[in-house]
Amino acid sequence: MSGNSRDDVEVSHNCDHNRYELRVGGELVGTAEYEEEADAVALTHTVVAEQFRHQGYSSMLVKFAAEDIIASGRRIKPYCSYAASYLGKHRELSHHVSWPQETP
Repeated sequence: MSGNSRDDVEVSHNCDHNRYELRVGGELVGTAEYEEEADAVALTHTVVAEQFRHQGYSSMLVKFAAEDIIASGRRIKPYCSYAASYLGKHRELSHHVSWPQETP
């Protein structure tokens, strides 16, 4: 984990920039961007800095975003390939997901 403990990780919702942010040791290292829809939140792009990839940070970020969206009473639309992969693996969240390809 690049010398960082999980205690150094902070995930938050930045409403002003329509994104969720992941910070390690105070440094912004990942974002999950979204667009609001009437009854859903479309996750459009997730990125984590290269040196922080493959360490579980992307999962932490998308999990936080999914839980926040669910708590708001809206559905999740995963346009982002990483978010779609994460949600596909976490079937316990499936009743909160509207797959974009299923939308007419």
